[in-house]
Amino acid sequence: MPVVTFRVPAHATSDVIDAITELGLAFGPRRNVTTTLVDTFDGRLHGAGLRLELRRSELIELVLSGENVVPAHLTVDVVPRVLADLPSGPFRSRLAALVDVRALLPQLRIRMGRSTGVWRDRTGKVVAIAELHEDVHLLDGPVIDRFTMIEVHEVPGYAKRSDRVVAVLQDVGLEACGSDTLSQCAEAAGIDLAGFTSSATVPLAPGMASLEGFRAVLANLAVSIAANWQGTIDQIDPKFLHDLRIAVRRTRTVLGASKSVLPAAILDPAREEFAWLAGATGAARDLDVYLLEWERYTDPLGVEAAAALAPVRDVLARHRAEAHFELAGVLRSERAAELMAEWRYWLAEPLGDDTLPRRADQPLGRTVAKRIARAHKTLIDGGRLIGPDTPAEDVHSLRKDAKKLRYLIECFGSLLPDKPRRQYVKRLKALQENLGEHQDAEVHITLLRSLAAELDATGAAARTMVAIGQLTERLDQTRVSARAEFAGRFADYDSPATKHSLDALLRAIDT
Repeated sequence: MPVVTFRVPAHATSDVIDAITELGLAFGPRRNVTTTLVDTFDGRLHGAGLRLELRRSELIELVLSGENVVPAHLTVDVVPRVLADLPSGPFRSRLAALVDVRALLPQLRIRMGRSTGVWRDRTGKVVAIAELHEDVHLLDGPVIDRFTMIEVHEVPGYAKRSDRVVAVLQDVGLEACGSDTLSQCAEAAGIDLAGFTSSATVPLAPGMASLEGFRAVLANLAVSIAANWQGTIDQIDPKFLHDLRIAVRRTRTVLGASKSVLPAAILDPAREEFAWLAGATGAARDLDVYLLEWERYTDPLGVEAAAALAPVRDVLARHRAEAHFELAGVLRSERAAELMAEWRYWLAEPLGDDTLPRRADQPLGRTVAKRIARAHKTLIDGGRLIGPDTPAEDVHSLRKDAKKLRYLIECFGSLLPDKPRRQYVKRLKALQENLGEHQDAEVHITLLRSLAAELDATGAAARTMVAIGQLTERLDQTRVSARAEFAGRFADYDSPATKHSLDALLRAIDT
């Protein structure tokens, strides 16, 4: 019983407080508080059973709480947007693993009069807490009737004391609510605290028509693209562009598998336009990744080399800003607006009377099984041709083949039985990680050499040029190591066990 909440009729507030005061709780003065519930766009804190509140009264205070979590309080001078805005220490560390690069965004704002009742034992230790929330109302969103709540918070190790407080409240005629004050306000405001999910998976059935299933997958991806569109333009955090780019790439993969399923009049222009959109996102995302990985790349070189590379990071940041400015222009363009409007219209509207392709009415499971089998064969055939002297471009093409296969499995995942899917994806993911490490090193070496030429032309310090050489060498070692590991990783994938998992997947859906 971490928290039990009761709604209190306005006329009964004094009687309720008197009842639990007699039990032993002492209430402090009422403070008018504005509380903002903060979370990431995808609701990471909520998903972890945590809650981050920004409370404003005389001070600005952050409160981190949750089930089986001792609340943590931190007074701040400014409202944090990213973790770097918080001072280093335990509070920030508790958030870091969950939040990562995501921005902390306001989800809900309410105003209330808050007073806290504390029950202490003979030694002065707190054994139960009750919070009275009076005159609660939303500051944004719909107008709701103001109300009063009392929340009983269990102190770990003293559950019986909290139970006694709850019993007293029930004795005076109150009934426990199913959710606390903030949750009730969120429900009244129509806010889903779970946030937005970019999952590619939608409910599908093997026997449904292929066209219906493909349209359902593409419609879900269109929602993800739209959800991350403005956040990418506004550069709220790097994950918006990442998720937008992934949704566009998944869309391209599904379109690539849609021949003889989607009408050519729809498929051909869609493939062309989404290829254009994907191309527009590449430079900004590459530079995002470079800067996100910067410390991991430079810290092993030592403090002096890392300091000498500061001008390189500055140039990277400038190029990143330019790339994002160009991308924002693309996303604001009439061409992009028309693409998404027409695409969503086609996905939402009933099909016309035009003759449908030959596979449109075939069972979805059979079509998807053939597409996955073909994508797997393409990956196997291409991987067997990779040797120590294979050009980097061919290794990159293999990486793209692996991604297409992974996207198909993700997008049509609800068709696939869980255990063999997890076994298969585990082996595929290990191969992808190797290919990704190789490609990232290749891209970043090429970019670093370009930056070196740019800085050298502007008279960069000698120590900066030396440090660039050191960083280039380190990235090249990563590339060489990844290439050396490829044969083993691919052999693990190109194995009877992988084939067994794949066959189990395909048999299950090929009806």
